[in-house]
Amino acid sequence: MVALATYGKADACELSILTSYPSSFYKPFIDLFVQQTGAEGVCVQNKNTIGLISHVRENRRPVPDIVWASSPVAFELLDQQDALARFPEKVSKPIGGGGIQPDAPDGSRFGFALSTIGVMSGADQPFGSTAIEIADLASPDYYGLLGMSSPSRSGTTHLFVESLLQQYGWQDGWALLSQIGGNLATVTARSFGVRDGVARKRFRYGIGIDFLAQSEPQTGDALSFQSFSPGWYFPASVAVTGLGAKNARSLEFVDFLRGDAAQRLLLQPEIRRIPIDPKLWPQAGFSPSENNPAQGLDLKLAARRMAVVNALYDDMITHRLLELRKLWQSLRRLEATPVIAQSDATKPLLSAVRDALETVPVAAFMANEHSFERVFSDAIPSENSVVGRLRVQDSWSNDFSQRFKSARELIARMDSFQSHLDTGAVK
Repeated sequence: MVALATYGKADACELSILTSYPSSFYKPFIDLFVQQTGAEGVCVQNKNTIGLISHVRENRRPVPDIVWASSPVAFELLDQQDALARFPEKVSKPIGGGGIQPDAPDGSRFGFALSTIGVMSGADQPFGSTAIEIADLASPDYYGLLGMSSPSRSGTTHLFVESLLQQYGWQDGWALLSQIGGNLATVTARSFGVRDGVARKRFRYGIGIDFLAQSEPQTGDALSFQSFSPGWYFPASVAVTGLGAKNARSLEFVDFLRGDAAQRLLLQPEIRRIPIDPKLWPQAGFSPSENNPAQGLDLKLAARRMAVVNALYDDMITHRLLELRKLWQSLRRLEATPVIAQSDATKPLLSAVRDALETVPVAAFMANEHSFERVFSDAIPSENSVVGRLRVQDSWSNDFSQRFKSARELIARMDSFQSHLDTGAVK
């Protein structure tokens, strides 16, 4: 049974909205929209971004008029499958000195707020005053102190992972993700779990989106948040589905979110998101960096390989977290041991362990292939595509298992070598 929140006087849905946002965020906007327009029945359904994508692609009921979420990759994926209506005449010009483009060029998606990704922490344990680069999170100093969600369960986490891969490159990006994975205390089921984990002191720092660090009733006070440097700014967006294009309320809602009243509502302490209206940026304490990697993000590429990236991340990190963490801890210990790090006999072994932990069994050109996209499509699959996907994933899983087994054996050899040195058995 589908759970819908209905706003207005009527029981029927005059406007149906599918969103990844929690009610604590969307309710003030819906209430204001009903108040301003007199809409008599606005129905809202909440799903995480991955579930939202599947709902629209598979044409599940209730079929929404509006899709409302943070990740531009999700909208790009839906647009590639012609699931969204296009209104090119409504596309806005770039905003701000950094030339941030809030809308999709074809008018399939319209930005209403800006989001940035960074590190959240308790107010009593701030991350620090210096700028945070993503590579900083790979430091052994953060072992066991980090939390993040899985990209297969959170659109904003996928946005973080894909942005990192495009900024650092496929090979170096996965190496960095593995190193950060070695510092994770946990991988949460949803992005909201990262905020809760920091608030409840289950781990000290959380990788996530800015608005999650703000106050929510069930988790107490607002958290500290520091964005990565250089800044990553993404448009949180709203789109109209093909069915929604036949409903006049749909574009009315889009215009409402981009209007002055809703833009000012974003500034409220319980919401605290960055408006797309540059005139309000000083009130939001926002000054965009001129160097903005997000503007160079290839959304088409990100959408095409989304399922591949998510599957690789889960197989490499989510499902092997305890082992990955232990292996990185052992490797870092050995690399910090002079007799191991300087010995001609063990230097190649250290390199081999690092390679085993940092490499994925898919080259960049393979991940970008349309054939992989078809195999990993989340649309209603055929029996052949299911078999194909399972075969590919089994192959990846076996590869990761062999790599981790090799890493364990090499670490054991180096530990034995050090033990013999310590007892004087090796001259």
